[in-house]
Amino acid sequence: MHIPEKKMKRFSTFNKVAFATVSIALLVFVWGRINALSRNVEVSRDEMIIATVEKGDLIREVRAPGTLVPIALNFLAATSNGRVKNILLEASDAVDVGTVIMELENPELSQAVDEAKLEVEVLQSAYHSLQQRWQQALLKQRIVVADFSARFEITKLRREANQRLLATGAVSSIDYNESILREQQLKFQHQLEIELLESLPQLSQAELVAAQAKTNKATRQLLLQQKLASDLYVKATTKGILQEVTLQVGEPFKVGTVLAQIAEQDNLKAELRVQESQVKDVIKGQSVVISAGGKKAHGVVKRINPSVKQGVVMVDVYFTDDALIGARPDLRIDGVIELEHLKNVLKIKRPVFTQEYSSGSLFVLNKTKTVAERKQVRFGRSSVDVIEVLEHLNIGDRVIVSSTNKYDELTKISLY
Repeated sequence: MHIPEKKMKRFSTFNKVAFATVSIALLVFVWGRINALSRNVEVSRDEMIIATVEKGDLIREVRAPGTLVPIALNFLAATSNGRVKNILLEASDAVDVGTVIMELENPELSQAVDEAKLEVEVLQSAYHSLQQRWQQALLKQRIVVADFSARFEITKLRREANQRLLATGAVSSIDYNESILREQQLKFQHQLEIELLESLPQLSQAELVAAQAKTNKATRQLLLQQKLASDLYVKATTKGILQEVTLQVGEPFKVGTVLAQIAEQDNLKAELRVQESQVKDVIKGQSVVISAGGKKAHGVVKRINPSVKQGVVMVDVYFTDDALIGARPDLRIDGVIELEHLKNVLKIKRPVFTQEYSSGSLFVLNKTKTVAERKQVRFGRSSVDVIEVLEHLNIGDRVIVSSTNKYDELTKISLY
């Protein structure tokens, strides 16, 4: 196909213009970069934070905020049904053992206590009456035994007399044999009455024990009702801070309803909120310094929550000595966890935006400390405000560790 010569010329001219435009733009960009890198910018020392590279021990630490929380809460629960009559204390009030927190009411309990008292009185009277009856029965049986003993002795004497008279013929053999049978009969009856007398104490004891058991049962029921009535005055079971009062005046409740919560003031732990990126090196048993309001205390990592919530892991710290002075539940605190103690390492104050095991460029001052030149540095392990230097810095080097973002295009700056 034949292409007209006029169109070909127009296309060639367009390509030349476009190529020239791109070339000019590229030259302008390269010239601007070279000019920027070659500029000698002067910066005041007061605007910069300058640190010195040192060699020594590096204590790796993680700093985290947190609060003091009770190791265990004491829950005060209702022991009966009822309604709140009066609330004497509110949350955050200090309580001691026996301090009345609120008053409850239950009219049925008063009636139950009266009925239990009456039942105990009735059973106690029945027990005393039973004791008296058995004492009378024992006396009567003694009289019976004494009577049979006397009758037995009389028949014995009569039989002996008949035996002597039998030889003279004054008494017939029939009378003599009759006296023998009478003596044997009374002897047997006398023995039975003695055995009955001996068994009476056991019989009386068995009945009295049964009666006493009924009385004891009623007494325990009375004590239970009295305890329930006493529980209408809700009292603190431990010394601490009242954390919560769950009900209001006039509100009904059932058995088992939690009425209040108490936190023991001397039984607290620190709950630190450690960032997910920093918790990887935290383990149980590491030392922790807890501080608040200028006061400090020492503790140890006891538990690390396995879950992550909103980028934070909860770490429980228990105090190893006396708790923090002025400690109370929900007090805001700061914690510093000691991860590792590194000895004889090259270190520097941690530059801004620097991460562990990373590389970054820093401005390093010359010997006269008048010029800072950019140098690539490799970092290692870090602490809260100190980081290990692995390469490209030496002991005594002076380095700018504050932000230098506005000089990112420069390789050198002058200081005055």
